[in-house]
Amino acid sequence: AEIHAANAVLVSNLSEGVCIEGINSIELTDCDLTANNTKCNGNATFLDSIMIYQSMSGDADSGTSHFTMTGGSLTSKSGHVFHVTNTNAVITLENVEISNEDSDNILLSVCDDGWSGAENEATVNASSQVLSGAVLVGSNSTLTMNLTNGSSFEGYVDGKITNANGETVSTEAGTVSVTLDSTSTWTLTGDSYVTEFNGDAANVVSNGYTLYVNGTALTGTK
Repeated sequence: AEIHAANAVLVSNLSEGVCIEGINSIELTDCDLTANNTKCNGNATFLDSIMIYQSMSGDADSGTSHFTMTGGSLTSKSGHVFHVTNTNAVITLENVEISNEDSDNILLSVCDDGWSGAENEATVNASSQVLSGAVLVGSNSTLTMNLTNGSSFEGYVDGKITNANGETVSTEAGTVSVTLDSTSTWTLTGDSYVTEFNGDAANVVSNGYTLYVNGTALTGTK
């Protein structure tokens, strides 16, 4: 299905605020979404607010999932703000006020969960968007992250991931590509590991940390 909502107040007090399975999409425009996921549902082993996945149950065709949010606010009270597993997901954000109230401050995880049979792949397209928190990409997973039109990211990229059961899912980052246009910035809050970086290194604020690109420290950062 394609689901579109505008000017709505959306609240979840137990499960994820949004779940997308397989080749389906959700678009929110000027909505205020609050999610407090306090229980792992189904085979899930993570708590999250926006879950994009493929269960392989056969009730949703496999393919690229889309989550698009423009304006409004997203408040994540528990777990990861975004979680992608066992599917290919495109997350598009523009001028959304994101508040992460979970103490671990994980913005996005792309990794194995309780399902198998497909890849863990995500693309994040952020325009005029403020992003903060950890971005975790499992060793067998892929992330492409594009920041444009004055976007900013304050956080780090790593592959050390533990699920809600305390089990180690990954110990090193998978394939990660980050692109900053000339108007966008990345402020590191921890050492970060990517396989590809596109943009001006001067738009990366090291903040005392190091951005490693294919194992080599990026030079020319602020």
